[in-house]
Amino acid sequence: MGGPEPEAGPELEGGPELEGGGPEPEAGGPEPEAGAEPEGGGPEPEGGGPEAADAAEPRPASRRRHVAAALLGAATVIIGSVGVWALVAGNSLRAAASDANAALTDRAATKTVDRAIAHAVNTIFSYNYANTARTRSAAQRLLTGTAIRQYDELFRLVAQQAPKQKLVVTTRVTSIGVELLTGGRARVLVFANQQDTRVGTGQTSYGGAMFAVTAVSENGRWKIQNIDTFPPSSG
Repeated sequence: MGGPEPEAGPELEGGPELEGGGPEPEAGGPEPEAGAEPEGGGPEPEGGGPEAADAAEPRPASRRRHVAAALLGAATVIIGSVGVWALVAGNSLRAAASDANAALTDRAATKTVDRAIAHAVNTIFSYNYANTARTRSAAQRLLTGTAIRQYDELFRLVAQQAPKQKLVVTTRVTSIGVELLTGGRARVLVFANQQDTRVGTGQTSYGGAMFAVTAVSENGRWKIQNIDTFPPSSG
């Protein structure tokens, strides 16, 4: 009858190799099922891996651009606010200056200054070679402060030259305007014509003068405190 079955030998991994390599698998064999993961590939980390992490977190250059844009926006707002403030403040200052300038609001006070300064200019810049001391004495009553020194320097030459040339000078204000009038102080623009006559020869010449004066009120009387001269025009 049959004898004892032979003991099964140890199994070899992959089974016994066949001579000639055995039949090759047919081309176009079954493809792996959808969703099957390739060999050696483990599950990807959550969040899509390192590339996704880089995309989620802005890079330094991108962060700098965002910060710069934010600062620029803030600066625009600040500059705009300062511009609006400056415009409002400027309008307020101009309005305050206009309110303080009586030359724009008080016609009677302005005319008083006009008359006083016109009279002073006509007096101190008109003289006769025969009596220059009279003009100088009148000027002391109509001038104050710096204007006294300015006039003395000018009239020193007049006192020397007028008698030699027998010169008679007549000055008449042709136009005058108060630019600024605040309290007891005024800034006045003056246009005047001068007629110079040399008695010995009968020669007469004409000229124009343009200057500005600062006037102050002392004891109810307007006096010239400073004279700013401009180049004269010849006639």
